[in-house]
Amino acid sequence: MNVRVRCLGPLRSGGNADLQIGQRSDNGERVVVKFLREFQSPHARRAFAREIRILTRNLPGMMRILFFNIDGERPYYVMPLENGGCLSQYAGRLSDAQLLAVATNVAQSLATLHANHVAHGDIKPDNILVSRDGKLRIADPLGNGIGCTVIFSQNHGGTPGYWAPEILRGKPISQASDIYSYGAMLYHVVTGQKPLDGQRYDVSLQHVNRTPTIRETIIRCCQNDPTARPNIQEVLRLLKGDSWSQIEKARQEMQQFTGVLATGLLGLLGLALVG
Repeated sequence: MNVRVRCLGPLRSGGNADLQIGQRSDNGERVVVKFLREFQSPHARRAFAREIRILTRNLPGMMRILFFNIDGERPYYVMPLENGGCLSQYAGRLSDAQLLAVATNVAQSLATLHANHVAHGDIKPDNILVSRDGKLRIADPLGNGIGCTVIFSQNHGGTPGYWAPEILRGKPISQASDIYSYGAMLYHVVTGQKPLDGQRYDVSLQHVNRTPTIRETIIRCCQNDPTARPNIQEVLRLLKGDSWSQIEKARQEMQQFTGVLATGLLGLLGLALVG
């Protein structure tokens, strides 16, 4: 694609990149150009390329890439300019109905990512962009899973306050750590306060009165034990009003069914070997 982009000025800087407002030469559209700041680091270049690979899959709910250059001296990619800014701008200002819509929208996008065997690695309000018509898109995936390189030892991924306890201890990102970050993100959006490592994520402690559904979802997602957290499909069930006891019962039934099925398969295998 023979399109040039003229940079108009800085937008903001992130952990490893600088964002500029740009303008396309073909149609005059305003865009965002993301430049890798640490372009001399091989680790940073590999991580940036991994981010681009995820975004070019065009998964629903993820930020779109218009075009990119990985091989230049300073790698970059170009994405649409979402005029609504970041979700963090709206933290503490949303109604219950808006909160539920945001929580569901982000969870559905995360469910698509997890169904494709990819963990995002850095879910937080600053990485959720709002379009002019109110649609949400998740940006800046670190990526871990099928089709992604395992996170390098220099950066296990995530942001203090939003990352799961196991990430703080040096473990790699996972779908379970995404769930914790999702809960911390929702806590920030509800209360208007950035979360801190080790705090309790009960919005009622901040004297914020919200629906039991939102409060329960945050608490369940922010469990220290990764196995005690819901998966993303269970998060969607919580948001639809199912209780945690209902979800736990369904888990137990599935485990029992899986156990019976495994026993039956082993029995059939034993008969085949005898025969």
